[in-house]
Amino acid sequence: MFHYKSIAQVVKLFVMSSPNITYISNFYSQEKSIEMFTKLSKCPFKQPIIKVWGKSYRHLRKSCSYGDMDLEYEYSGHCELPLPWNRNMLRIKSDVEKKTGFEYNFVLLNFYESGHAKIGAHKDDRDSLDQSVDIATLSFGACRDMIFSKKECKSVRKTLEAGSLLLMQNQKEWTHAIPPQTCVKEPRISLTFRRVWSSLQQSLDKMERDYSIPPCKRFRRE
Repeated sequence: MFHYKSIAQVVKLFVMSSPNITYISNFYSQEKSIEMFTKLSKCPFKQPIIKVWGKSYRHLRKSCSYGDMDLEYEYSGHCELPLPWNRNMLRIKSDVEKKTGFEYNFVLLNFYESGHAKIGAHKDDRDSLDQSVDIATLSFGACRDMIFSKKECKSVRKTLEAGSLLLMQNQKEWTHAIPPQTCVKEPRISLTFRRVWSSLQQSLDKMERDYSIPPCKRFRRE
């Protein structure tokens, strides 16, 4: 069973005010991380077809998702429909929520078979995301770097260790990416927790934009 202790005892806190991130190493112990990687590797990962600059191709990385059943999450032309929460995912979600103080309703899992798999620079600034909730990313398996970039600012590179937790706040200005690292031969699994608006709320938002309907009361935003 996972137990929380004081940050001074078990974690190394790394805060960078510029890209608005907080990094906590050893959120899970090394032993626990290995155990969780083994369990997570059995998830139903698939290679989604995405569209970038009008061209469709398959990711080198594989993905799957879990979440509330009234949700859908779209990125790069791919619509991700989450699987229902299972016991293991709910346990991990609870650990993250206790540490962050936020409630999450969606998690995207990415499987990087080796250092050849990557994620290009992007922003998590979609209208479907609740921007008041920090995005939380857990890492298991091989260490991989994440690069944060912004125009006229020096890029920031951070190594994401196994068992670590990365929190990203208000990512509308900074992009982030997982670059290829061909020297990395081992696989990595990441879990990124988000708060996503329901399909109904997204439809209402679209109606407001398309037809200039006066703003209505937001569901679940109180």
